[in-house]
Amino acid sequence: MERLKDVYSIDKFGKNVPEWTEEVKYEFVDYIMGEKIKGSEEWIKNFQNIMNIAKEKLGLKDFILSKEMRSFLEDPRRHLVKKLFLYFHDLIRGRITPEEFSTKGRQAINSSFGSNLRGIYQSWGLLSIMILLSDKGFRIAYPEHKVINLDRTGMQKAGSIPPNAIMEDVIGRSFSFFVEAPRPIGWEDGGDLEKVWKLYSTLRPDMLIYKGFYTDIVDLSGNIPIKRPNYIVEFKELDDWWKRWRYLKGYKPFTVNEWRARWINGLYEGLADVLGKKPEDLPKFEKEEGKKIREYKIIELYMGVYNPDQGVLISRKSVGNEVKEELKNVMVIDDVEFNYNKLEELTNSMIKGIGINLNIKDLAYKYAMENLDDFRKWLREKIGIEISKEMLNF
Repeated sequence: MERLKDVYSIDKFGKNVPEWTEEVKYEFVDYIMGEKIKGSEEWIKNFQNIMNIAKEKLGLKDFILSKEMRSFLEDPRRHLVKKLFLYFHDLIRGRITPEEFSTKGRQAINSSFGSNLRGIYQSWGLLSIMILLSDKGFRIAYPEHKVINLDRTGMQKAGSIPPNAIMEDVIGRSFSFFVEAPRPIGWEDGGDLEKVWKLYSTLRPDMLIYKGFYTDIVDLSGNIPIKRPNYIVEFKELDDWWKRWRYLKGYKPFTVNEWRARWINGLYEGLADVLGKKPEDLPKFEKEEGKKIREYKIIELYMGVYNPDQGVLISRKSVGNEVKEELKNVMVIDDVEFNYNKLEELTNSMIKGIGINLNIKDLAYKYAMENLDDFRKWLREKIGIEISKEMLNF
């Protein structure tokens, strides 16, 4: 973009920036993204639609979204412009060239755009499964306030991994849902960090589903740092995802002291870029080797680590038969787009064979609560006395 040259090094300190330069950021986003922003608006409409259906069918009051997601839903174009702020400020001060800005700016907005579309499809998938379960008699059991948290940031500071939602029916069957849950939990000192370190290095599937009522899945006693899930679900939103490769970083266990040294090293490097001076004495670390893996094989990698009863791959687009052939042990549901009824294959599988925890007293109580007039009539006929609602304290 030629206009990037117009703003290059126009203010050494970046203090008195002309208002017209804001237009350049918008032009850059439009130049890079083209029609993709208009396409994302359709995704946003579909997501808002599923949230409205979930409110109606599940009795949900609201949803907690990340600041990032909420900003994107409100105005995707403006949200991407915000991602250029630091790089654009460096361009204005002459700290980076227009070519460098173009490279870094492109990476920033493409990364944010892809991350938000991925988040939208994951959240859409969770709500779709919950809606289908509601059609089969399941209701929200957790959270009791019926505000679903779709942002796991900060959920695990207390040292546990709570679910995003739990659904339960009247005969005691329940499912607990955890979206991108194997994340680090809160810790206070080096001893705590050593105990929870597995959560820093473990693989993170899109969603874990447990049969039963689980309010915490941390389990540091085994080979994996969480309880074994019944289902691992991966959502694939891109048009050609199965043709792509995933680069997996290598992992070498760090001591607590090495972890902190790496953190300090990164802090110094960041400050050096701002201050324009490189620190002279910093520790050196070996570069960790990684490996490439076909994107559709990632679900098998997760299954090998977590050993679920079933791996599930949900693809927005139709995938080739060769992919399905290679994933014979995976439930592949493709060509879903935004049609939540396509996920009924999964919900039928979930319900099939699940144990029943039947409690006659609890069922009788629930029936009485939902049919109070009939219950009072039954008491009158069986006991022979009239009992008011006030006497029953309902």
